[in-house]
Amino acid sequence: MERFPFTPDYGAQQQAQPRILKAQFGDGYAQRAEDGLRATLQRWALQFNTRRKAEADAIDAFLLAHRGTLPFEFVAPTSAWAVTGFRFGTGDGARTQFLLERPLAPGAAELVPATGRGAPPVLYLDGAPLVAGADYVLSSSGLVTFAVPPTAGAALTFTGAGERVLRVVCESWSTTVKGFNAHDVSAEFHEVAG
Repeated sequence: MERFPFTPDYGAQQQAQPRILKAQFGDGYAQRAEDGLRATLQRWALQFNTRRKAEADAIDAFLLAHRGTLPFEFVAPTSAWAVTGFRFGTGDGARTQFLLERPLAPGAAELVPATGRGAPPVLYLDGAPLVAGADYVLSSSGLVTFAVPPTAGAALTFTGAGERVLRVVCESWSTTVKGFNAHDVSAEFHEVAG
C-alpha cells in the first residue's frame, strides 16, 4: 500500500467518534454496543501551509490519484519512537510475562506499550540477544511471554523503533494560492477499517 510522503504542519487535529448501536427503552434506559470490530476510527484535519507550488501540486496529485476511495498509509504526527537498550523488566526466576514498554517521549518518565513497531524489536537478557519464537513470543499488544522464566536479577532490555501507521482515505481537500510560489493545502483524512 502506498504511503503518504508529506509531513503536515504542527497543529494537526485528531478526532475520534465511536460508532455506537443504541436501543432506547422506557424510563430513560438504553442499551449500547459498539458497531463493528473497529468501532472507533480517527479523522485528521491537516494543514500544509506556505508550500512551494511543486509540493502543493504533488500533494494534490497524490490525493487525486487515490480519488477518495483508494486507501493509503498515513503516519500519525509525532508518533515515531526509537529506543536502544531500554530496560523493560527484571527477572525473578518465576515470572514469564512482561509488558514491552517504552517512554511516551524521549526522556519522559511515563511509559506506554511499545506498539506500532516497524520491524520486530531485539530483546536482550543481561545483554545477550534472544531469539523470537524460541526464547520468547511477542504479541501485537506488547506482551512478552518467555519460554523459561528469566533468572532472578536478570536485566531485560530491548532495542526497537516504530510509528503509528493508519490506513486512510481523503475525500476532500483544498488548495489556496497565497502568493507567488506559496500555497496552502488543507485535507481531511478518514481512517478506514481493514
